[in-house]
Amino acid sequence: MAESPDYFNQFQQADIDELADAIAELVQNPITIEDSDHKLIAYSSHGDSTDQARWSTIMGRRVPEKVLTRLWKDGVFAQLLTCDEPVHIPAKDEVGLGNRVAIAIRKGTEVLGYIWAQEVVRPITPHDDEILKQAARAAVPRLVQRQGKRKAEEQRRKEFFWELLLGNHVSESAIRKKAESLTLVLPSPYLICMIDASGVHLEQFLYPLLMRDKLLWVLDGTQLILFIGLPAVASKEGTTITQYVEQFLHEALSRVGEQMIAGYGQSYQGYTDIVKSYREAQQVLQVKRIFPQETSTIQGFQQLGIYRFLLQLKRWGDAEGYVSQRLAKLKRYDRENQANLLETLETFLDLAGRVNLTSKRLHIHINTLSYRLRRIEEILELDLDDQNQRTSLYLDLKMDKLEKER
Repeated sequence: MAESPDYFNQFQQADIDELADAIAELVQNPITIEDSDHKLIAYSSHGDSTDQARWSTIMGRRVPEKVLTRLWKDGVFAQLLTCDEPVHIPAKDEVGLGNRVAIAIRKGTEVLGYIWAQEVVRPITPHDDEILKQAARAAVPRLVQRQGKRKAEEQRRKEFFWELLLGNHVSESAIRKKAESLTLVLPSPYLICMIDASGVHLEQFLYPLLMRDKLLWVLDGTQLILFIGLPAVASKEGTTITQYVEQFLHEALSRVGEQMIAGYGQSYQGYTDIVKSYREAQQVLQVKRIFPQETSTIQGFQQLGIYRFLLQLKRWGDAEGYVSQRLAKLKRYDRENQANLLETLETFLDLAGRVNLTSKRLHIHINTLSYRLRRIEEILELDLDDQNQRTSLYLDLKMDKLEKER
């Protein structure tokens, strides 16, 4: 097969607008070039052959939000972010988007922007696909300089985010003023979410989600810290911020795998409270590491229940020299009789005293469980139907587990 000619050799000194016109002339269709934030960089002349989506992009200097949302939902950007080939996109009439062919502009693995060809004058052929691939390579040096400026701005925003997380700003007005100087729109309400996965480059695995939702984030070792607000589209659909973050984490889990753990703080309106949400998210992760089985379905601070207080109770107990005599007695009985009453008790309390579920979890007959529970009551001299006693025992068991984790 003959090697394709270099279509853009003569345009090495051309600026980005001239490049857009050159691509349009070669594929005989209107062209737009965007940066990685979907801001318009250049577009070719188009005559009357322009659909609503392209017209709105040119007028607003950015791809309309409803178009971006639909393309993300349909998996178009997931393809663009992971594929070197042009992606052919059927029309999305409900958002005013005609047939398109798009390709990512890459420098190594980094996406600098996109070239979009509106398929309106004639169909885009495999030959045109080759032209678009060459065009994407030719666009790289034009976008690198722009990307350098963008990276510097992004770094300043990340530094500001760290300042907020650490509570370095005590004035709402000062925070808003600093955000405005960084052209940063802070969401309200918002919450802080943390994701951890040892041995995984989270920012790479989750790049499509971070780009889709335009999230402000920083890395702290293996932890990805996210500043999450409720997108306008989700808000209009009646979605709460908790539902939104749970869906985000569900999608993240499908990409990262079971080694991922996540936690998020409560939502707040005022930006001086970011540090609170951050500490709450940290506490969720800490508790989930110590009690992985008990908290496997928990991700939000408000879902922690009694686990919210365990760390503080443990510190108080240590300061007072507290030792649970009842647990010590049960451990001694297990040790001397090769029994496992402590495990039985913890499972029974974990399952809120539901005997059928407890017997299934322990793989024992319900009569065997009943005998063990009576024996526990005799040894500890208490009534397991007494909610106060059950709660006290439950706290002792969990604080004992904290001691083992030291």
